[in-house]
Amino acid sequence: MERELALEILLKYKQNQSYLNLTLNTYFQRYDLTRQQKDFITRVVYGTVQNLLLLEYILKPHIQGRVKTYEKMLLLMSLYQHEKMDAIPDYAIINEAVELAKRKKGKKTANFIHAVLQNVFQSSYSFDGLSKEEKLSIETSHPLWLVKMLSKQYGFEETSQICYAFHEVPSHCARVNTLLSTKEDILKNPQWTAAQLSPDGLYYTGHHIASTDEFVHGYVTIQDESSQLVARLLNPKENDYVLDMCSAPGSKTSHLAMLMNNKGKIEAYDLYEHKMNLVKQQLERLHVKNVQTHVHDSTLLKDIYPPLTFDKILCDAPCSGLGVLARKPEIKYQDSSAMDEIMIIQEKLLENAYFLLKKGGNIVYSTCTINKKENEKQIEKFMTKYPDMKKRKELTILPYQYHSDGFYMCLLEKE
Repeated sequence: MERELALEILLKYKQNQSYLNLTLNTYFQRYDLTRQQKDFITRVVYGTVQNLLLLEYILKPHIQGRVKTYEKMLLLMSLYQHEKMDAIPDYAIINEAVELAKRKKGKKTANFIHAVLQNVFQSSYSFDGLSKEEKLSIETSHPLWLVKMLSKQYGFEETSQICYAFHEVPSHCARVNTLLSTKEDILKNPQWTAAQLSPDGLYYTGHHIASTDEFVHGYVTIQDESSQLVARLLNPKENDYVLDMCSAPGSKTSHLAMLMNNKGKIEAYDLYEHKMNLVKQQLERLHVKNVQTHVHDSTLLKDIYPPLTFDKILCDAPCSGLGVLARKPEIKYQDSSAMDEIMIIQEKLLENAYFLLKKGGNIVYSTCTINKKENEKQIEKFMTKYPDMKKRKELTILPYQYHSDGFYMCLLEKE
């Protein structure tokens, strides 16, 4: 059953380019599965997508012509188990794949799957004849355009470290909610340890933070520790009037509220109602009281508020997501042209933030990408247009440095 569901989820991803975490959650709610079954399905689904280019490279010499989507995904999923899940014997992988094919597509397809897998499992592969960029692209399953872009921005050696870091299992990281608890109290439970990067961060050594008493009671919330540095960089005070331009899913919004001790006022915006509902749920669970939520396009906020309204503004902008590929591997296969549209939105958000910020006030611009065109270059362009904006602090966190998400943040001040 586990392999059948894993294959269904992978086919949905292939057909709809859906987000893996959302599809997995839908299936886990629909079926009564054990923790072990869920873990197996999650690993096979994420592992296959994470290693897609490598698996296709290995498979390619063993298939002639066009292979239908069902058969191709079944082969890739089985090949992932062979390459990366040593505890499963090859005969078991082949038998399960053949049975699946026989039930769904008939004996002819089952025979095809059996023959291909037998050949692949008994063969070896090499990267002979490839450039170092091509080898890195295939070995770590990052599109060649992405490897070349990052190499141009960071150099090949650092790009190699970045790409391999995206294959590491992300840490289970949470942030303490000091409105209801303290870090010291949480750490009394031996399943929690202090994080290394964020002063509010905690690592959980168990499986699922959302199942813990600490999460249910609102003492902690799930947030990667590099993301936890953003609200602290803005450093809001108790009486500040704060704008959060892109608040969903609410992690940074609630962090701002925590730092303000539930005082002052935060206007939190998001474009979509269903996302704002997630923000509201989080604020309620964490007992946040000083946030007013709104569904609206933040690139049009200067039509709502007069100029020089806010003391502090957080612009956690939509981005390419190239810092979170360990958690969302499907992002790396998206069309690179989408970044051009995103950068226009980022520019409009910054312009609105400038218009609404008081003199002497601060903006923090942040993204979960490591693409310098969306980060450093975007800020340089903004400051050229508005020379009274001064850069006070800039930080890029690369994923291999702290075993965290890749993140960029910049503190700006209006003179």
